[in-house]
Amino acid sequence: MMKRVLIIIGKLYIGGAERVGRDIGYYADKSKYEIHYLVFEETIGEYEDELRQCGCIIHHTDPPAKSYIRYISFLRNLFKRERIDVIHSHTMFNSAWALIVGKYMGIPVRISHSHSIKGSEHRGIVKNIYEKTMRMLIRRYATDYVACGKSAGEWLYGKKFFEKNGTVIYNGIDLKRYYYDEKARDEIRVRYKMKNKFIIGHAGHFAYVKNQSFLLELMPEILRKTPNAFLILLGDGADRQMLKEKIIQLNLQENVLMPGNVENVGDYMSAMDVFVFPSLYEGMPLALVEAQTNGLPCVISQKIPKDICLTDLISPISLNSSKEKWISIIISMKRDFPENYGKKMCDMGFDILNMLEKIYKLYEREN
Repeated sequence: MMKRVLIIIGKLYIGGAERVGRDIGYYADKSKYEIHYLVFEETIGEYEDELRQCGCIIHHTDPPAKSYIRYISFLRNLFKRERIDVIHSHTMFNSAWALIVGKYMGIPVRISHSHSIKGSEHRGIVKNIYEKTMRMLIRRYATDYVACGKSAGEWLYGKKFFEKNGTVIYNGIDLKRYYYDEKARDEIRVRYKMKNKFIIGHAGHFAYVKNQSFLLELMPEILRKTPNAFLILLGDGADRQMLKEKIIQLNLQENVLMPGNVENVGDYMSAMDVFVFPSLYEGMPLALVEAQTNGLPCVISQKIPKDICLTDLISPISLNSSKEKWISIIISMKRDFPENYGKKMCDMGFDILNMLEKIYKLYEREN
């Protein structure tokens, strides 16, 4: 019997959690699963066209915060009309609304999936009360408590509860696309006239949490110490214009490349010498899984959970450390035997097939 699955993802832009949601529907056996997506707002994300083309159904609605009453009414109508069998919600605390409605409408499998941890921004009393209430409701109304890593699970569900009831399913990727490739390294470097450059890389959505502006601020001093340094920022997002302006302000136009969202991220990683990821907070960032698969040394913020330290390639630094310390570590990085890391990551369970197998197994459960 075909199962109708609703993936509540919030948006289908290019990003880590969004890519996990995309992959579930893209690779699903369409003879076994009818995959629906619920996306907030009317903006069409980069993943939508390909998902529609492979048979997935996408629904748009207003974000819950606009009106929780309207959102609940929308969910009831959607669940009834589409005869949903499985809810798989990736929207953190807002997941509670769908799980509650699903429970009272008899939907047997209701999965909450955590992809992040507490941010560093100020959290007021109202927000803290909301999150505490939603955490309690999620624990009561979900049937499965999934997280991309231990820290993400403990943040959303509570440490003791997650240890007893939770499941870690690592964000899987098509590892072979990120294996180190000497030919790709040479091609990218020749294309952009960077053959003899020391290339610092970053990949991520251009947003405040990713802290790309901090990385740009390091570049003038890096260039003083390492004149052949060059920075590649892969990705796109709301902060693109701000970052472009900062590049001009710091006179870095000849030292920074922003090629946007590229399909061949692995090729660009092969061209890099060090990967820098100064995020303010994260869950289990796919970009760092990809970089380690590529054998790329990574200098990261200590705000990122230790779960991501999967190999000896990771060097965590506090954001409170001096810029001199960041710069010293970045420019000291060297690649050693990058071709050895792909198999290591596969053995650790980060292959996409391993992730999908675990998720589809949840969908098949009868609660």
